[in-house]
Amino acid sequence: MKAGILLPGDRELASSLGLATRRRYAGLAAGEQRSPAVGGGIEFADYREYLPGDDPRAVDWAVYRRLRRLLVRICAEERELTLMILLDASRSMDHGETGKLAHAKRLACILAGIAIGGGNRAGLCSLGPGLVEALGPERGKTSLEAFEGACARVQPLADFRPAEALDGFVARYGRRCVAVLISDLMFPEWPQVLGALASSGCEAQVLQVLSRDELEPAVRGETTFVDAETMGEAPIHADSGTLERYANELESFLGSVRRSCGGLGLGWALAPTDGDVSRLFRDELCEGGFLC
Repeated sequence: MKAGILLPGDRELASSLGLATRRRYAGLAAGEQRSPAVGGGIEFADYREYLPGDDPRAVDWAVYRRLRRLLVRICAEERELTLMILLDASRSMDHGETGKLAHAKRLACILAGIAIGGGNRAGLCSLGPGLVEALGPERGKTSLEAFEGACARVQPLADFRPAEALDGFVARYGRRCVAVLISDLMFPEWPQVLGALASSGCEAQVLQVLSRDELEPAVRGETTFVDAETMGEAPIHADSGTLERYANELESFLGSVRRSCGGLGLGWALAPTDGDVSRLFRDELCEGGFLC
């Protein structure tokens, strides 16, 4: 197994966090873990603030009389969650001084560690010539080491059809798991891919991985860009005007992705290859309600 996907501190980070799903899932098999779910449970688990649309019968009125706060009782059900990681394995993900695919694998392993550490299952699929299942969410609690090994075996693929891959994911896992798509989204079908992910019925999070030289190009003067997917070449003169236009286009692209995710009910976070991973997980993903 290729070592070194997880860095020092990553396992500790994973062990300190948990999945904070807002929906209930039947899962792919009956589970062992008690995970919080509103209503129908047999054990009291916790409270949360009342939200418009909640069943008033779930309000703990005794607490309201004491504290004047509307709190809903959360019960624990016998159910196991399945986390499925969708990893973009296109050739553009192998770009940058710190490869985006290597960074995406690290994020995937931390997420798997969070799921497995909480008694849940984790599986891995890559997007290539359709959906490629690298590791199924096995019933016997896949270990983090096995997940890391599966990640290590994922390699960039020239044959990349992301829309077909998402169709395969919906058919195989729709309404049966929590999903995280880790991708640079630098392909023309990205709106269809996000639409398919949203229509899958899974609670889903998108982590958009970009390298620093994509976010802030350092090139100047005459240079040639090579399309990582088609290998086509484009000579340009990178002056201040060109770089300003690039920055505007990138900002527009990221804004479009962020708005699309918001409109579709998907979580979104930018995950630069040189970014603070602890901050990404503890702040952005926790504040967004995906982790706790």
